[in-house]
Amino acid sequence: MDPLVVVTFAVVALLEIAVPLVLGYWIVRRFGVPWRIFGLGALFFIAVQVIHTPLVLVTQAPLYLAFLPMGTTAAVAVLAVYLGLLAGLFEELGRYLVYRYYFRRRGIALTRENGLQFGAGWGGVESMLVALIVISGMLSYIALTGDGWSLFVPDDPAVQAQVEALRSLTPLDILPGLAERMMTITLHIAWSLLVLAAVVYGKKLLLVLAVLWHAAVDAAAVYLVQTQGIFVTEAAVFVFAVLGLAYILWEWRRPAS
Repeated sequence: MDPLVVVTFAVVALLEIAVPLVLGYWIVRRFGVPWRIFGLGALFFIAVQVIHTPLVLVTQAPLYLAFLPMGTTAAVAVLAVYLGLLAGLFEELGRYLVYRYYFRRRGIALTRENGLQFGAGWGGVESMLVALIVISGMLSYIALTGDGWSLFVPDDPAVQAQVEALRSLTPLDILPGLAERMMTITLHIAWSLLVLAAVVYGKKLLLVLAVLWHAAVDAAAVYLVQTQGIFVTEAAVFVFAVLGLAYILWEWRRPAS
C-alpha cells in the first residue's frame, strides 16, 4: 500500500466536497443569492437521477450487446451517443421545467445570479456524490492492498488481478477525477445559464443547444475513455469546459434586459 495514494484519495474527496460549498458561499456573499437556490439545484439533480440512472442501468448493456456484432468500436460509439443524449435530455429538460414551472410558481426570479447558484448546486451535489465513490475506492484500496489483509483475499485469478490493479495505482491515476469534477461544475453552470436564457427569452433553440452540448460532452467522454484513455478524455472535457467558461463570462458581461 502506498500512503501517498491514500492521501491523494483523501484530498481529492475532500476537495470534491469543499469546492462546490466554497463556490456556493462565494455566490451567497457576492450576489446575495440564498443557499436555498443552491439546495434546489442539488435537490432537482437528484430527482432527475432517480429516473435517469435506473434507465441507464437497465438499457446500456442490452444496447451494447445488440451492436457488438458490428465491432467493439461501433458498439462503444453507439452506446456513447445514446448515453450522451439521455443525459442531455434528462438534465437539460429537467432544468427547463424547474425554471419554467417551479421557479415561477414559487416567485423565484429568473436572474443570472440565481441561475449561477442553481448550476453550482446542480453540479456541486454531483461532485459530492462522486466524492463518496472516491472514499469508497480509498477504503477498498486500503483493505485490499494492506499487508494485514492479504490473507483474506480469495485465491481467485479475477480477484487477484483486481488487487494487482489496485496496487499499481499512483496519485496520477486519481487526480484526473478531481480535474474532471471542477470542469463539470463549470459546464453545469454554463448549461444552467443557457437553459435559463431559453426560458427568459422564450427561445426553445437555446434549450436544444443545451441538450446537444451536454450530449456531446458525455458522449465524447464515454467514447474516448474506452478507446483513448483517461488523459485524452480529460483533455477533450477541458476544451468543452473552456467553452463553458467563455459562455459564462459572455453571459455575465451582456447587458441585462
